[in-house]
Amino acid sequence: MCGFAGFLSFDERSRSEDRRIFLERMGAAIAHRGPDETTMYDDGILGLVFTRLSIVDVAHGSQPIGNEAGDCLIAVNGEIYNHDALRTELARTHAFRTRSDSEVPLHAFEQWGDRAFALLNGMFALAIWDRRRRVLTLARDRLGIKPLYVCRLPHGILFGSELKGLLAHPDCPRELDWRVVDRASMGRLPKDTFVQGVEFLPGGELLTVAANTGHIAQHRYWSLDDRIGAAPFGDDAAAYVGAYAELLETATHEHLQGEVGAGLHLSGGLDSSLLAALVARHAPDAPCFTIVERTSVLGGDVASARALTRRLGLPWHPVRVDYRRAAGEMQFDLARFEQAVWMMDSPRFDLEWLLKEELHRSAKVASPGIKVVLLGQGADEFAGGYSRRHDALRADWAAYLRDEVVPNLSYHDEIERAGSGHLWPWLADPRRGDPDAPGPYHRMMGLHVRQLQQHNLWHEDRTSAWHGLEARVPFLDHRLVELLASVPASLHERLFWDKAIVRAAMQRALPGWAFVQPKIGFLGAADEGSLDLIRYELLLRIVPAFVEKYIDADPFGAFDATKLRGLLAASLRRGPAFREDAARAFECMAIAVFQRLCRDASPPVRGERPVLPVIAAAEHDRIEAQFAGPMAPSEPLPAATPFRLREGAQIAALLDAGDRRRFIFLVDGRAAGHLAAPNGHPWLDRLLEGLGAGTVRSLAEWANALATPEAELITVAGMLQNSGLIERTTEAPNGAGPATAITTRVPVTWH
Repeated sequence: MCGFAGFLSFDERSRSEDRRIFLERMGAAIAHRGPDETTMYDDGILGLVFTRLSIVDVAHGSQPIGNEAGDCLIAVNGEIYNHDALRTELARTHAFRTRSDSEVPLHAFEQWGDRAFALLNGMFALAIWDRRRRVLTLARDRLGIKPLYVCRLPHGILFGSELKGLLAHPDCPRELDWRVVDRASMGRLPKDTFVQGVEFLPGGELLTVAANTGHIAQHRYWSLDDRIGAAPFGDDAAAYVGAYAELLETATHEHLQGEVGAGLHLSGGLDSSLLAALVARHAPDAPCFTIVERTSVLGGDVASARALTRRLGLPWHPVRVDYRRAAGEMQFDLARFEQAVWMMDSPRFDLEWLLKEELHRSAKVASPGIKVVLLGQGADEFAGGYSRRHDALRADWAAYLRDEVVPNLSYHDEIERAGSGHLWPWLADPRRGDPDAPGPYHRMMGLHVRQLQQHNLWHEDRTSAWHGLEARVPFLDHRLVELLASVPASLHERLFWDKAIVRAAMQRALPGWAFVQPKIGFLGAADEGSLDLIRYELLLRIVPAFVEKYIDADPFGAFDATKLRGLLAASLRRGPAFREDAARAFECMAIAVFQRLCRDASPPVRGERPVLPVIAAAEHDRIEAQFAGPMAPSEPLPAATPFRLREGAQIAALLDAGDRRRFIFLVDGRAAGHLAAPNGHPWLDRLLEGLGAGTVRSLAEWANALATPEAELITVAGMLQNSGLIERTTEAPNGAGPATAITTRVPVTWH
């Protein structure tokens, strides 16, 4: 992983005397991508700055690299995994100056022209400058693993690995593209960025720019559509399984190449576990890093990662994310939020991205020698990974296609047709009438190519690059993706239902290893209350400062100040719609921050912060048991502090079977939870009735009034607090004895 940025001038009138200053600024903006070395090139037409993370040919691989005659040079961000084989062939007619993998595509381009890119096996974004012809060629790997931004100007072109590199140039546009900002990731086109006039070069495409004429041409050199249903093994399911397992092991071995240390992000799920089994064969000392959060404990991923690393003998570094104190341990504040938005080149904020970045940061501290980290990204998209999820357990493959795949295809058809097809809303499958159209899952693969570029690969690149790590994704080796796309539709259910082909590869890699649970996303579990608590704590730390800086001090911002204040206030009330309110609040704040950062092109100060703690071996059992138990509030109620039902909250009681009562909690008229009183806990009925009647007491006073040990009240009080039902108060206690009436009864039907 490296980074580059530059500009090409079409004529002498557009060549500023400040070119070196511009290059220095652009290089500083992407310096995190290449902390080992920064170099600049400028011949008056092309200006280029390169920041290097040295992995292959550490001693001699500085870029840009020139050819023998010195009239052609290249800059590459990424890795070419088949560079040795190509070097052997090219050495017959070309003299190599380095052992760097990045020199190979330069001579391949000289030898074969544009056809060279289809011969490269790897992840790359590259720039080749032909000084003699004055032609710049930009190209991006097939699946868009490495990023490449382009901005076309009347007098030239800007390009670079990250948006912030382009923004450092004074000619870069700075206005947001609101049509894209208002569109979900799955609805965006591969070229869409969030800034007017700035585009991504889509994966599998190249762009040529002639400096003498200003002519720009763009075309695709690879498309997954060309491989759809090719069926190289006919209907032989076992042959596809064998080819997949062999290709994955080959790709994993290739992805470990380099002269530096490599690690693995091990979630504990099927994909990263399969990688761990393969990595252990070639790099038995590769450190593994796992997020330990309450959801990953409840979902079983942490236990799986722990058992697997023991079985394989791999070093394990479990990074603790404690929902009660994570915001404080990360020292999260408005400056940290602004930095996160700047890091991502996007007017978005997501807790997953924040924790992924923290995991990368912890990995660098725990294992300073690593520069490469392998990820399990891309295993799901082409092998049926979403067909059987813990939150959508379909009955079979047909149900998955009917209930999820076809509706998604219709949604994207709507976007692409922009309303031109008046019948599409009523069609079960928008292309049913086309006998030559590929089946729904094959078409879904094409959408996944787009989605990966706009979401998964994009955030993995930014969060790893921010800490000088190169993220590699063996499951997205193009040979594997092409193999999966070639599987005929007649075998999809057999090979892709519940990721059967991946599970079969796991059994080959680690025979007897049981892995039967359905797909669980990163930080996914049936109970995601701990994530909500983290989000709430983050909001508490940034909303007041955000209001002061972006609303009070900027009354002419993009948002209606009154409405935005209302949204932020709603998110801090923690009602039943908290998850939706919080997501929208973070999005609006991120847009406001991104808009100002683009306008000013002034990055937030990057301060030093502590890393999340790695769990010591002796603490594993205690912490996992703690996270597996009932959720505790981040700030438990002090025994002597009075509390009451918060404004807008209600408690309704229903008679349940066996004379037990079930209590339904509502906030602002919406269900916020429920609780059934177990047999032998009559005090729970009395506690909830008292709260519903407006009684104000402390835990100690409730324990005395109910003749119940205080410890038994703590769990219930914590649940009520986490649900946003109760609040602390300065009011004096008002109940001499337990209340017996419920103030408000709301008709509730229990299902």
